[in-house]
Amino acid sequence: MSSGAEAAKVRLAHGGCLRVGINTANYLLVDAGSVGSNPSDLSGVAPSLAAELAKRLGSELRLVPFKSPSALADAVSSDSWDVGFIGADPSRAESIAFTAPYVEIPATYLVPSGSPFTAPSAVDVGSARIASVAGSAFDLWLGRHVKEAEVVRAPTMDAALQLLLDGKCNVLAGLRDRLMKDAARVQGATILQGQFMAVQQAIGVPRSRGREAENFLSNFVEEVKVSGLVRSLIDKHQVTDRLLVAPLVAAQEEPPTKRLCVAPQGLGSTGPGDAKAASKVVPASREDGLSAQSMKIAILGCGAMGSVYAGLLASGGHEVWAVDTWREHIDAIRKDGLRVEGASGDRTVKIHATCEPDDVGLVDLVVIATKASAVGAAAAVAARLVRPDGVILTIQNGLGSGDRIAQHVKTDKVMLGIASNFGASMKGPGHAEHKSMNLICIGEMAGGMTKRLQRVVDAWATSGFKVKACENINAMIWEKFICNCTYSGSATLTGMTVGEVQDCPSAWAVALACAREADAVARAQGIPLGFDDVEEYVRKFGSTVRAARPSMLQDHLAKRRSEIDAINGAVPIEAAKVGMEAPVNQTVADLVRARESVF
Repeated sequence: MSSGAEAAKVRLAHGGCLRVGINTANYLLVDAGSVGSNPSDLSGVAPSLAAELAKRLGSELRLVPFKSPSALADAVSSDSWDVGFIGADPSRAESIAFTAPYVEIPATYLVPSGSPFTAPSAVDVGSARIASVAGSAFDLWLGRHVKEAEVVRAPTMDAALQLLLDGKCNVLAGLRDRLMKDAARVQGATILQGQFMAVQQAIGVPRSRGREAENFLSNFVEEVKVSGLVRSLIDKHQVTDRLLVAPLVAAQEEPPTKRLCVAPQGLGSTGPGDAKAASKVVPASREDGLSAQSMKIAILGCGAMGSVYAGLLASGGHEVWAVDTWREHIDAIRKDGLRVEGASGDRTVKIHATCEPDDVGLVDLVVIATKASAVGAAAAVAARLVRPDGVILTIQNGLGSGDRIAQHVKTDKVMLGIASNFGASMKGPGHAEHKSMNLICIGEMAGGMTKRLQRVVDAWATSGFKVKACENINAMIWEKFICNCTYSGSATLTGMTVGEVQDCPSAWAVALACAREADAVARAQGIPLGFDDVEEYVRKFGSTVRAARPSMLQDHLAKRRSEIDAINGAVPIEAAKVGMEAPVNQTVADLVRARESVF
């Protein structure tokens, strides 16, 4: 047994016995016929992997069955299991550390005959009542992401189906495989094509067991994927095409010879002082390390948000380069990989990282993730890196990024992006925390739908992002901009969270005045906003992120200059273009700049 396994055994196995929590409700992972009075009789993909894990630890195995994923997750507080086979979800991450997924299960909707809903993305409207299973991974996702529809929760999938049959709901959420069986009981039923999410089945461990145990389990998951064991168990238990083997990510804290990655051709693996030292993860099935849809991507500005983009895009099989001036961060990424934990799971990926843009070479996609004030300089770099048929995508808060890029490159190469309800922070060099994620919208700067736009959107979607292509991205930028104006300056000047701004009458009066000014300017410019009542709109947005501290406030807490010129400071400039003024935003911007003058 390796030293890592010995250390993990001490952390995981009580007296030489490994207690593994199993969710018996997941019939794709546990053979339904094996569920009975004797836990040792359980069979299926999950019990088989549990047996392999106990074997590698040299421990006795005791399977601990639970009737639902929520029951398994709740039992972490009673020390009922050492390792749990459970869906990875950020709402459980405070007490449970998750590996990367070993399998993924697509989830979608079933609708009855005559339903107006034709795609998963169309369901989130006020007329929809979605029947779901309380505490399931897809239900937790619905709880975080559904804004307009009502989610009606039942204790079991059978009970959720009954809600649909009784006419109490008009949409049924579930795993695609289960819905295919339920469709026979619903006259004229349709299972919507695509998916609203994929349930990521992972291995969880109580956080109290420490990093040695977490790292051992993470490596175990990657090894059983790359060895073909997961695939063979899927075939053995006859769930082929109903379960998907999850993509590979980097191994954790193992000697270099054991890492599940290969060095890029032509690059040596020298020390952290070599800006060209890097490596990338590739699935074993790819002989050249890239799939036909893979891209070479450069992330310019690899701070908190840029690190999340880099981590997930690399996990999606793309060749990613992180470019940043923070040398400690770049050195940490080259040495140990980039760790991204939080809303998107917990993963460590090996990517290229450098402080020198010229190391990168030509790329298919440049993502500019810098502060708004640095977009111009980043665009000049992007112009040197992008291939003749490549794309530059800029994702910033505020207005004006596209115009600043246009000073350096032709706008026919430029796409604009918006990250909605997307929060991140740095926990240290090489380590980002992904706090929240809702939707990324991407569109051509010139407007319209194109094939290359769909290719870029597909690259993000297959990497784990909820993303959509937008025909009129400028309208959506303004909609987000109005929310930024509402909360960024007001929270920064008061030190309050978004929710605290809403709850304080004095702070809210200033915030709402900023919103109304920005809204009036947008309408005067002819921007086709997707709402009528600006107060209702910004209140609803704020209610979804009440605990958030806007990035402008985070900058001030760290004594850094903010993006005030692109947010509240931009409103008076845009107002002047249509003969208007924005005195409240002007005052807020002046006060923020006054604070920054002493940083």
